Amino acid sequence: MIELKKNKEQSDVDAVRSFIAIETNQKVKKTLDELVEKLKRMGFRATWTKTDNTHLTLFFLGDQKISKLAQLAYKIGDRLAGFPTFHFYVENLGFFERNSIPKVLWLGIREDTTLNGLYEEIKTVLKICDFEVKDNIFKPHITIGRVKNYPKHWKELISTTSFEEIKVHVNSIEIFSSVLTKNGPIYNKLYTIDFEGGVIINGQR
Repeated sequence: MIELKKNKEQSDVDAVRSFIAIETNQKVKKTLDELVEKLKRMGFRATWTKTDNTHLTLFFLGDQKISKLAQLAYKIGDRLAGFPTFHFYVENLGFFERNSIPKVLWLGIREDTTLNGLYEEIKTVLKICDFEVKDNIFKPHITIGRVKNYPKHWKELISTTSFEEIKVHVNSIEIFSSVLTKNGPIYNKLYTIDFEGGVIINGQR
């Protein structure tokens, strides 16, 4: 059974910057911290992801009204009721580049058919609810940092940096709000949608 309750703070907000994501675990967060320190010593300078903000983003929703996000939570909850609990593996350090310049460093996710299936199920609901969805190829990753400066031979340095693969258990997804500040984004969990058909708002079922 899905129950959605609005508190006064939510009702007073017209729209929030929001996204859908999967939370990670302490081992991922610890590995991220260790990699950031290692990359700094190599000479990389970046806007680094804060440990508490570590997650696997599925969809960025942009600025949306709370009422529309609530409706989306209902729809996703209905769609994912009974979706199988699964796990994915974080397995490598990677990057996005432009003109041979590194732009984003990330933790790569091993190809997983269930994760891809989850992505497609949510994508279907977003289209039904009239959210704008780009038909991009899904390349799951966890952002480590957005690069500002980098060392010579940066590709070689990244290719020789490894860590023990990490298993992440998944039985829910989350809808977050994101407030941009000069000290980095502040994320607040608005809805947790678990695969048993439950939607939790700010810790209340």
